[in-house]
Amino acid sequence: MREVFVVNTIDEKRVNLISTRSSSCESCALSGACNLTGSNSERIMGIEKEQFKKIPEIGDYVIVEIPDFSVSKISFIIYGFPLLSFLITLLIAYSITGKDMISFLYGLLGLGISYGVIAYLDRTVFKKKYKPSVVEVLPKQNNLNLKLGIQN
Repeated sequence: MREVFVVNTIDEKRVNLISTRSSSCESCALSGACNLTGSNSERIMGIEKEQFKKIPEIGDYVIVEIPDFSVSKISFIIYGFPLLSFLITLLIAYSITGKDMISFLYGLLGLGISYGVIAYLDRTVFKKKYKPSVVEVLPKQNNLNLKLGIQN
């Protein structure tokens, strides 16, 4: 999905962009919980400077490609995988030891390991796969008035 943002601020490492919510946000399953949402009427996103061929100026329009993803797949990774690892570790430990408390502690260990695996995958695989990318930068003088609520 492509979105139009306006450069709001620029710091040492990031270019901060702002945009109004598009109509596609209203129909999205994550409309109330999206991490790009700053408030109900605008979205704020930071893009690292390395993604730009030429650093834009404040007020320039930036077209950003936001990758599509499956909400059910992400939900399973976040909730289902840890639950399954907890239960499987609990059942294996109970069948070996026959003691409830020790099995529960092993289940918690399995839960912790699964969250460690998810954190590792988030830092390596998911960060690259679901990273928004800059498609084009449109300088101020060539922009149409898209009424994004930005004061130039």
